[in-house]
Amino acid sequence: MSLTPHQIRILDSSERVTSAVSIIGTLFIICTFFFSPSFNKPINRLIFFASWGNLGASVSCLISELGPGSSTTGPVSGLCQFQGFLVQMFRGVDCYWSFCMAINVYLVFFRGYTTDQLRRLDVWYLLACYGLSFVPALIFLFISTKELGHVYGPAVIWCWITEEWDWMRFVFLYGIVWVSILFASIVYFMAGRVIWAKREHLNGFLNPLNESPFANTVITEIEITYESRTNLQSDVLPPSSPSPSHPNPYTIAIHASPPPPASPLPAHPLRMRSLSRTLAAAEPNAEAWLYARVAILFFFAMILTWVPASVNRIWQVAHPGAGINFPLNYAASLAFSLQGVWNTVVWVVTSKSACWGLWGRGRGRFEGRGRVLELGMGMGKSGQRLDSISSK
Repeated sequence: MSLTPHQIRILDSSERVTSAVSIIGTLFIICTFFFSPSFNKPINRLIFFASWGNLGASVSCLISELGPGSSTTGPVSGLCQFQGFLVQMFRGVDCYWSFCMAINVYLVFFRGYTTDQLRRLDVWYLLACYGLSFVPALIFLFISTKELGHVYGPAVIWCWITEEWDWMRFVFLYGIVWVSILFASIVYFMAGRVIWAKREHLNGFLNPLNESPFANTVITEIEITYESRTNLQSDVLPPSSPSPSHPNPYTIAIHASPPPPASPLPAHPLRMRSLSRTLAAAEPNAEAWLYARVAILFFFAMILTWVPASVNRIWQVAHPGAGINFPLNYAASLAFSLQGVWNTVVWVVTSKSACWGLWGRGRGRFEGRGRVLELGMGMGKSGQRLDSISSK
C-alpha cells in the first residue's frame, strides 16, 4: 500500500517547514561561532562541526517530494540522485559526531584528558565523520545494474537507497548508527555513575541551564615572596701563637674592612592557585566536565532524531508485506527535518549567557538607531517650524 496524494502533501509541507527552521537554526550556530567570540569555546566546537552535516541534511529535506516526483515517469533524475547523495552523506553525521563526543567523554573521565588534548583530535574526527561518509555516498552515484537499477532512487519519503538495494541501508547507515548509539550509551552510563558518585560537588552540573556549575568553588591564593642573598665567606685567621718574650724588629699590620652590604633584590611573588574542592584538584578540570555535559545533551538530541526512524525501520522488517505505515514515516521525516532545531536548542542552552549578551548588544544597537532616527525627525520638524516662521 503506497501513500495517498493527501498524505504526500502532508509529508511535503511538514518537511519543508521544519527543514527551513532547521536551516535558520544551523546558520545561527555557524554565524555566532564565526563572528562572536563568546560562542567560540571548546565545548561548542564539535557542535559547530556537526552543524555542517545538519545543513546538508536539511537541504535534502527541503527538496522533499521533488526528488521522488521527478523520477516517477522515467529514469532516475539528477535531482533525485543529488538528494540521495545528500541523505547518505549527511543523514548519519550527527550520530558519528555523537560517537566522537562519547570517545572524548571517555578520555576526559577515565584517561584524564584536557580540552587542549581533545582539540588535537578534531582533525581526525573531521576526517572520520565526513570523509568516511563521503566515500560511499559518492561511489553509490556510479553503481547501477540492469537487474537492480541505480542505487539512488525514490524511497517513499525522499530519494535515497532504493528497496532493491535495501541491504545497503543497514550496512552503510542504520548499522553504523546503532553501533554508535550503543557505544555512546555505554560510555555515558559509565560517566553517569561517576557524576552520580560526585553529585555533592556537581549540583550545578546536573542542571543543563546552569552554565557555571563550579561558580561556588572557593579559590585560594598563596603568595610566596623570596629574596636572593649572597653567601659571604670570610677567611678567619687562626689564633696567633703566643709571641715570644723577646721583641721582634719586624711588624706586619693587616687591616680588614667589612664588605659593603648587598643591596636586596626585589621580591618576586610566585602565585599558586588551588581549588578548595577535592573534585577540581583530583579530577578533570571544570571545562572538561562542562564539555561532557554538552556531549550528553547532544546525545539526547540525537536520540530524539533516530528513535522514530529506527522504530519505523524495525516495523518494516517485521511486517514486510504490510505496506507503508504513514504515522511512522511521518514521525521519522519530521524528526529528521528537525535535526538542526534540536542542535540549536543544545547550542542555546549551553551558551545561555552568550545568547543574552548577543541579544543585549543587538537590542542596544536597535534602540540607539531608533533614538537617532527620532532625534533626526525632531530636528527636521523644528527646522520646518523655523522655516514657516521666517516665511511669515
